[in-house]
Amino acid sequence: MQISNKNSLRTIIGFVIVFYIAVLLLELTLKFNPLVTAVILVLPVMHGAVSWKVIGGLVFSLISSNILFLGYIDEISLSEFFISLAGYSIIGILTGIILRFFDHQKRLLKESEDRYRNLSKQFQIYLDLVDVMIVSLDAQGRVVFINRKGCEILGYTEEEILGKNWFENFLPKEIVNEVEDYLNGLLAGTRDIVDEYHENSVLARDGTEKILLWHNSVIRDDTGKITGILSSGLDITELRQTKSQLEEQLQSAKILYNAAEQLTLEGLDIVKRSERLSKICVDSFGASLVWVGHALPDGGVKIIGQFPKDHPYLEGLNVRWDDSPFANSSAGRSIKTGKNQVIEDVVVDERFSAWREKAQQFGIRTVAAFPLVSPKGVFGTLVLYSDKPGFFNSQKMDQIQTLAHMAAASLENARLFDQLEERFLRMEALHKIDKAISGSADLSVTFSVLMDQIIHQLNVNACDIFLLNSNTLTLELVASRGFRVPLAEISSIKIGESLVGQVALQRRPFKEINLAEVNDPQNRGSCPQRRIMAKEGFRSYAGVPLMAKGQLLGVLEVFSRSSFEDDQEWFEYLQILAQQGAIAIENAKLFENLQKSNVELARAYDATIKAWASILDLRDRETEGHSQRVTLLTLKMAKEMQIDDRELIHIRRGALLHDIGKMAIPDHILLKPGKLTDEEWEVMKKHPIYAYQMLSKIDYLRAALDIPYCHHERFDGTGYPRGLKGEEIPLSARIFAVADVYDALTSDRPYRKAWLREEAVEYIKSQSGKHFDPKVVEVFMKLLEQGEIY
Repeated sequence: MQISNKNSLRTIIGFVIVFYIAVLLLELTLKFNPLVTAVILVLPVMHGAVSWKVIGGLVFSLISSNILFLGYIDEISLSEFFISLAGYSIIGILTGIILRFFDHQKRLLKESEDRYRNLSKQFQIYLDLVDVMIVSLDAQGRVVFINRKGCEILGYTEEEILGKNWFENFLPKEIVNEVEDYLNGLLAGTRDIVDEYHENSVLARDGTEKILLWHNSVIRDDTGKITGILSSGLDITELRQTKSQLEEQLQSAKILYNAAEQLTLEGLDIVKRSERLSKICVDSFGASLVWVGHALPDGGVKIIGQFPKDHPYLEGLNVRWDDSPFANSSAGRSIKTGKNQVIEDVVVDERFSAWREKAQQFGIRTVAAFPLVSPKGVFGTLVLYSDKPGFFNSQKMDQIQTLAHMAAASLENARLFDQLEERFLRMEALHKIDKAISGSADLSVTFSVLMDQIIHQLNVNACDIFLLNSNTLTLELVASRGFRVPLAEISSIKIGESLVGQVALQRRPFKEINLAEVNDPQNRGSCPQRRIMAKEGFRSYAGVPLMAKGQLLGVLEVFSRSSFEDDQEWFEYLQILAQQGAIAIENAKLFENLQKSNVELARAYDATIKAWASILDLRDRETEGHSQRVTLLTLKMAKEMQIDDRELIHIRRGALLHDIGKMAIPDHILLKPGKLTDEEWEVMKKHPIYAYQMLSKIDYLRAALDIPYCHHERFDGTGYPRGLKGEEIPLSARIFAVADVYDALTSDRPYRKAWLREEAVEYIKSQSGKHFDPKVVEVFMKLLEQGEIY
């Protein structure tokens, strides 16, 4: 028998007490009836069973039976002794068994309680570790349990939450009824529990709302009655915010993508692109009026596109970007500073005072301007108006600014294309003048062509030509165009008199943007030429001396009723035209030198073409110097194939300008470092078509079109843009294709090193009959063997 240390003292004391009771009972046996004594002796038996269970019951059964027998030895027979012993033993054993069973059950119950307590603690730990909010409500909506994550989300301690009504304390007021109805339905059993999730907000301690995704279940008692609700909620606040931000970014990206696509589809017309950009801003951002302005060199801002079209607010609008008061607008300051400018309220902002009254007539409340920045500086500005206060929030500002950056590149490309086209047209004008000079010795014919081109190309209202009479030292009017009044009184002007006489005297070009501000200390305003200019309403003037071999031949003058743009290139072109006029005069005087003059002019053409080729190489850095090298190689092969010298001139020009069409390719495609998308590649493949469109307008370059237009055709018919095959491809283009690929392969590129010469030659040979004309490949290999190709 094992006795626990805790009960040892109690057992010993009990044994002593029982022993003395036994002695006492022995003394009392003489006084009591044997039956009464027998019943009393059951007590020590039960005590033994309580203390030592079955063994104690047996021991004390033996003691009690012996006490009974010894006390009544004369009255109890031996058989009665054994009967009492058996009775006491049965009582002791049964009592011990029963008590041992109860102790076992008690121990099991205690172990169960301890296990439940430990499981409860572990469950609490587990619930505190999960990253979701766990909350339990009773039937009255009071919080009976919440885990640590729930406390973190709500910003309260557990003690501050437990017992509080969930609906009154932790839900936004606007959703209390809806959520309470839903949970009451669960409690009442009128709403089925299914595997579904519900999204609603909770109200944190700091007043913020957290969005949670809930899954709910009911709690039942042993009878199956619903007594509460257990809910788990995942905090998706940041997820919702991220989703919202991603949706906003996606929407912004769509706007930018669509804008880029629409601007590209408008072609390379800067006015149409500006109008399209304005419409995009109205449609995508909700502005009430948008315009695009170009910053002029004289400090003015020219509106080149707007939407809605013909909006009356823009009629007569004076905006500048210099130091004048009209430069205080958001548009002027955006150009001047190169930064976004916002006028939150045109009614109170003093910077908008010059336009306030007019703006209020059309309900304009706020204005923002975004500089259109190109590599050469600020090209212009994008201006948006709205009739809503606070329209330009930070998100909208970022979106429009991104669009402005993208649009600036698009508009700059269009401007460069316009500029290039203008230069082509000017070259064509020079060519027409050259043809007039070459085709006739009659100055009147040449002067007529010259003045037509001057008025058309320089956008002036009138022009005239004076020739020097060296005998009388006077300037004599020989041709004029665009004047409204007779010029008889200025048919002859002495050198030094009036503006034309001053130009002749000083023998240098002169330009005046505003004739009204010209200082005239000698009171020359009364001279005939000034009177005519006043009658004509001319505002701007430019005069260029006609010089040949250092000798003054005359003066070319141009007039405009508006201000000239402060464009140095414009002025230089005027001088070139004047030089053409001087050439015409010299041609009439020295007809025998005409051929020399034409040679010089042709050199100028070639120099211009070389300059264009250099511009192309500078724009596309990875092909720098490529045009010059491939041109030399093409000419070598063409000569070897016995092509006529006159044709070689056109081949040379075509080779130099083979990639001229890439001027129309947007920078983000042409200069993209990685692989082009299918859509971008389709745009890139149009550059031969752009080359044709540009060069076909110039008479003297039409014969050079074969290479720019056809150099990407393949001998097997798989090339572009027309899919020509075999000898359908012009011979010059077939020759150039070999030279072009060879130079490209043997030159370093940012994305790869140059191929070895042997590798490039093997590739050329492998493409014979596929990419290249086999005959041209034979000539290439021959020159290679002769050491003509390196």
